[in-house]
Amino acid sequence: MRVPVRAHVLNLTIDRIGPTDFPRFREFLIKQTDLPSEKATTLSKTTPVKLYLAGTIVGLDEVQIAKALAEFLWLPYVEHVRPDELQLDVLSPSFCLMHGLIPLQNTDGRRRFVLSNPFNWEIMDAIARCATSAQVVQLLVTTPNTVTTTLKAHGLIGKLAGKSLAESTKAQLFDMLETVTPQGEAEEGLVDEDEYEILSSEQMQQMGHLPPVVRLVNLFLTDAVNRGASDIHIEPHETLLQVRYRLDGVLVDAMKIPKAMQAPTISRLKIIANLDIAEHRKPQDGRSRLRLQDRRIDLRVSSLPSQFGEKVVIRLLDSAMNLAHLDRLNMEENLLRRFKLSLSSPQGIVLVTGPTGSGKTTTLYAVLNHLKTPAKNIITVENPIEYQMTGMTQVQIEPKAGLTFATGLRSILRQDPNIIMVGEIRDHETAEIAMEVSQTGHFLLSTVHTNDSAGTVIRLIDLGIEPFQVAASLVGILAQRLVRKVCVLCTVDRAPSAEALEQLRGRVPLPDIASWKAGAGCAHCQHSGYKGRLGIHEFLDVTDEIRDLITKRASDQVIRGAARAGGMRSLLEDGIAKAAAGLTTLEEVLRVAPQYDTKTSGADKQVSSPISKTSPSDVPTILIIDDEEDTRAIIEFLLKKSGYHTITVADGIEALLAMGSRTFDLILSDINMPNLNGLQLLELSNQKGLKTPVIFLTGDGNKEYEQKCLELGAVDYITKPIKNEVVQLRVKRAIGK
Repeated sequence: MRVPVRAHVLNLTIDRIGPTDFPRFREFLIKQTDLPSEKATTLSKTTPVKLYLAGTIVGLDEVQIAKALAEFLWLPYVEHVRPDELQLDVLSPSFCLMHGLIPLQNTDGRRRFVLSNPFNWEIMDAIARCATSAQVVQLLVTTPNTVTTTLKAHGLIGKLAGKSLAESTKAQLFDMLETVTPQGEAEEGLVDEDEYEILSSEQMQQMGHLPPVVRLVNLFLTDAVNRGASDIHIEPHETLLQVRYRLDGVLVDAMKIPKAMQAPTISRLKIIANLDIAEHRKPQDGRSRLRLQDRRIDLRVSSLPSQFGEKVVIRLLDSAMNLAHLDRLNMEENLLRRFKLSLSSPQGIVLVTGPTGSGKTTTLYAVLNHLKTPAKNIITVENPIEYQMTGMTQVQIEPKAGLTFATGLRSILRQDPNIIMVGEIRDHETAEIAMEVSQTGHFLLSTVHTNDSAGTVIRLIDLGIEPFQVAASLVGILAQRLVRKVCVLCTVDRAPSAEALEQLRGRVPLPDIASWKAGAGCAHCQHSGYKGRLGIHEFLDVTDEIRDLITKRASDQVIRGAARAGGMRSLLEDGIAKAAAGLTTLEEVLRVAPQYDTKTSGADKQVSSPISKTSPSDVPTILIIDDEEDTRAIIEFLLKKSGYHTITVADGIEALLAMGSRTFDLILSDINMPNLNGLQLLELSNQKGLKTPVIFLTGDGNKEYEQKCLELGAVDYITKPIKNEVVQLRVKRAIGK
């Protein structure tokens, strides 16, 4: 039997809803809406704070729920509230917005409140504190949307919406101090064993009934995901709790939280990650998964005791991100060709190396995507599984259960694999098994934490692997770093700074032709000048000469010098090439790339480009630029058949490097190419005063392109498909030979 709520408030004891009333209300709502059994089961498990969210899931709109609340509790239901009735000096505006509550002006000595959820105990306690023992409180029920609309009409939401996280949360955080969840107290029903749900900003505005610490954590988790952060750092200081995000590899301040919120915030994060909230003296590691609308984000949570409390770092892994394609990793063409060749080996080990956060795992997944076919059995051992991939078996290691990289690798051998991917080689046992696996007819991929490709060899030997085993097993080593890209919306021409040039100190010669760019700073890049990241790479091909050096325990400097003499371009050189093409800045490259002295390495002649050596002066040399491999091959065949010497590159960046290392009699260039198109290349050539004749080849029949090309000084314009006779005649006319 329902009992009406009498609105008297006296010493926080009121004849109001008790703990047993909400289960009875759920049954009432289910019967009233005649829900099917499956949806009724879902609704019967919801908690008071998730009432409207659960109702939405089962197909009920908030009007139905609000009217059912009013009927069940014998309270008036209102559809609209006039803005002139509001009295926001009773409770703070941000508190009202977050909790779905509207204080109204007193009438006849009564305190009046419109609220969306009378089962929210925080709201009821706040109302109780607002009234004296002699006052009568009148409660009215409405929908969360009505509360939001009313406050918006009053001008409140306009003040909070559209601002940055730091701007919009300061007042809200101080309002939370009065209703902080005590340390170690978990809110009933808010943590799912498998998945933790965070709400969008719109849902947060409409669902103010969540506990304050839950809203706070939701706030910065949502903001970090939406801004593309890879990590969240929650750092305790003497007077506050600092939250920082790692964006594009660099930490930036996100918000400052009052010290009083530190304990509940840390406890909330521990609850999400299934950590021991009572343990504050030992480091802990945990994991969880959160859901933001249709996205699934895996969390790796680490806590560490510090001087002013526990620091928590959260790694965000979006398992739904699109997998990179190997051809889209910004690898230089010659390096990519050699790297793909190493991946075609029937057995052996290919390693990807670099520090934490350098994109190693992304590259490995791109490799697996490149290698997988129905004819191959591919098995991975990972910690954690960062991307879900079809067509292969992925194994999550569980050290507590005895499933480590080493034990997982042993077990995999009984599964008849063709290709094995091990997340990381970090100890002697894993390294030793990996070597044995690679020498028994299996192809293995893995990562190692070292500074560069040559240092990986020394690292494996330091782990206790015999040099002859390393030499026999290794096929190739790819080293990489991630550098920030220049923001495309605020890019400007800007030469490298004097400090950057001084830091370089002539270790690597800069290209003669370059398009140095930088970001001026805009809202899109948060005034940093950078937005997004791209990779810089070096690939050490383990040739017979390198194997001989490994067996003889040569130093990493000797191995590096031999690899460079064989055509390897270092991380620094690759970064400089991409900076010269305007994709990043020299300062950014110097920030992340190892800076080894290359002047005495014996490879200076190959620093600028792996282009083949100069041909005899009496044979015209033609540079062919096209991102389609088949087109390059056809043109090269036609021109070589006519006695010309040719050099081919895939895009404008490689063309710049080639033009900086030698002169050409003619350039045949496509127009539409990645990174640097043909028109931009021609503009740069004109700025540098280069007079090499250019013929454009294009499949685009756009007449404006043709006019633009000729205005910039191109000598000819040929539309694909290519006709042998036409190309021969126009090349001969352009060269004059």
